[in-house]
Amino acid sequence: MEKLAPILISAHAGSAIVAGHYAGLWTTIHQHPDKKWTISELSEKAGCKERWVKEWVGVLASAGVLKLEEGMIISCDKDVAKTLLPTSAVLQLFTELEMCLDKEDKIGACFKKDGPLGVGYSDFPKFQEWMGNWSCCRNKERNFPEAFMKLVEDGVHEALEKGIKVLEAGCGRGQHVMAVAQRYPNSSFVAFDIDEKTLELNRVDAEKLGLINLEFVVEDFCNMRPEWANHFDYVMMYDCMHDLPHPDKAMEGLKTVLKDDGVVTMLDIYASSDMVKETKNPMSTVLYNISLHHCMSVSLASGGVGLGACWGVELAQKMLIEAGWEEKELRLFRDGFMDAIFVMTKGKGLM
Repeated sequence: MEKLAPILISAHAGSAIVAGHYAGLWTTIHQHPDKKWTISELSEKAGCKERWVKEWVGVLASAGVLKLEEGMIISCDKDVAKTLLPTSAVLQLFTELEMCLDKEDKIGACFKKDGPLGVGYSDFPKFQEWMGNWSCCRNKERNFPEAFMKLVEDGVHEALEKGIKVLEAGCGRGQHVMAVAQRYPNSSFVAFDIDEKTLELNRVDAEKLGLINLEFVVEDFCNMRPEWANHFDYVMMYDCMHDLPHPDKAMEGLKTVLKDDGVVTMLDIYASSDMVKETKNPMSTVLYNISLHHCMSVSLASGGVGLGACWGVELAQKMLIEAGWEEKELRLFRDGFMDAIFVMTKGKGLM
């Protein structure tokens, strides 16, 4: 139990952290940094029932997330409260637990030799919403898109300013492409996904933003439109490749739709393909578990290869070369603690 106790404690603390998010408690605590609360005061300020807040405090004070002193006085480190705000990417990693914990029986069945291939997208009705929130939080934290476009270099920022044709592959809830289209109005954008319902929501959001330079269409990585061949100056892809059933065909497709002089950026998870090496990092627990429950699972459920979130940069580079990219056309760099950015330059790029 010595090794398992901290894991069990953390699991229950994570659940309570998410409950506190939905109750608005972290926002209330953050709005009053360094304040010491009674349970009655915190409950009143957050508009919560006192009995519920008391039990919640019991969970997180026991775990060391909150501090509870004599006289039932509560306090919280202001950095902790800030990190657990709704706009925090870290908080989104906690809320992702919701999509995992109610599917353990289905996931467990997939382990068996005679069990299902995987748990498919239809079992994750909240995934697109969660992914949109995750993307939105990360984009705000890293001043996306301008900082990102300048970071990848190759003249991407300058070309977008002047006006080019851009494709986002696997756009999901469209947080990335809408941000780029809004920042670079001289460029024209097409974004595709396989989920028509999600695209309908995106179209409504784009109309509210007045984005007349953006079109959302239903499309499949493996069957992209013939008229798209050699058509786009810049192709971008975010947090998507490792989920796909057939990533090898998607990589080939990215090169096919690119003009003779163009750039592709592919953002994915920064991990090592060497599992022994990667598991030396405790935070990889989060990545492997998200992959176990979603990334690998949805790919396998579709009859795919099931790369998983921790497929690793070494395998990614190998697959890109096998898909037709030359080693000299590839660049890789790390952004933050978990993002790998692959830049593929065809011809002269956008310089």
